[in-house]
Amino acid sequence: MSAVTRTFMFMSALAAAAACTKAGEGDKAAGAAASPRDAVLDAWKANKLAPSAMAPATVAFAKDCQAGSVAGIDAMLCSFASVSEAKSAEDQGLAWVGSATGASQARGQVLIMLADRKKADPSGRTINQLLKLAPNEPFR
Repeated sequence: MSAVTRTFMFMSALAAAAACTKAGEGDKAAGAAASPRDAVLDAWKANKLAPSAMAPATVAFAKDCQAGSVAGIDAMLCSFASVSEAKSAEDQGLAWVGSATGASQARGQVLIMLADRKKADPSGRTINQLLKLAPNEPFR
């Protein structure tokens, strides 16, 4: 078998193997978050802060939001197309927090809004921990 034939067979096998992979496979590491919001939830779960099931939520300033709770604190996570859009919605997120102890902070493309309406975190330490654990880079 000539070197050209061997090269052709190798390249054909390589192309066939590449065609057999699923779309997107290899783009992200196994177990990687599927969305910016999932990355936040995964970070919380990895640190034993189990959020409740998140349900779709509606606010006037964002389209892709889900709300639930974590460690007795009301949480809403809104995904935005860009970091700058999430950052510009922080003040509007404070309206959702209201008079409760809480925060509205963009972390990457996600606006995290936390409100301690049940007074589960009087010192604010859990809210601070939740914000620090959330990834703060653009989602890829």
